Amino acid sequence: MVAAALTSWSLAGPAAAGEAFLGVYSHDIDDQLSHGHYETGPQIVGGVRTASLDELSLIGKPHVHLLAGVSTTGGTDYLAAGFSWRFRFAERFYVEPGIGLAIHDGRVNLPSPDEPGISPAERLKRENDFKTKLDLGSRVLFEPEFSVGYVATRRLSVEMSWIHMSHAKLAGHQNPGLGDFGVRLLYRYGIDR
Repeated sequence: MVAAALTSWSLAGPAAAGEAFLGVYSHDIDDQLSHGHYETGPQIVGGVRTASLDELSLIGKPHVHLLAGVSTTGGTDYLAAGFSWRFRFAERFYVEPGIGLAIHDGRVNLPSPDEPGISPAERLKRENDFKTKLDLGSRVLFEPEFSVGYVATRRLSVEMSWIHMSHAKLAGHQNPGLGDFGVRLLYRYGIDR
């Protein structure tokens, strides 16, 4: 999916419209899909999104997004790419659900406290790690997202945005998920289509 997103991005060409965005998010929230609370501090999320691509009309002319999330407190950073679809309502409002794939630099597969032959001290350390450290279970994760936006001017929009990452238990039982929720400012560039 990441390769398809990047290929689609190249189809858009330099004159096509798109959006660049930057926002601040609450990081590692408990959003009913993510357990939350392992990591704290704001997450800075920035990225770009193409215009709706006619070349992908078979899947509803999605936008292609590429985004990066950077922890301000040394937590998990990530890079994601995928597709999103904008649905307008009222004059200036829209919703935009999306799906993609993400890679991250966080922990994966902490050692089990139930491993045979480890010392009691090591068992206690590992149990504490399971309770206090985010272990996403896989380096590659699904990245569903959802935004509600307001078009302020021809070039500027504001979105409330939720980003979730997990492997949906496809990579094992360890799947706490990671949820970020925040606000971002978008700048529309290029020729509108």
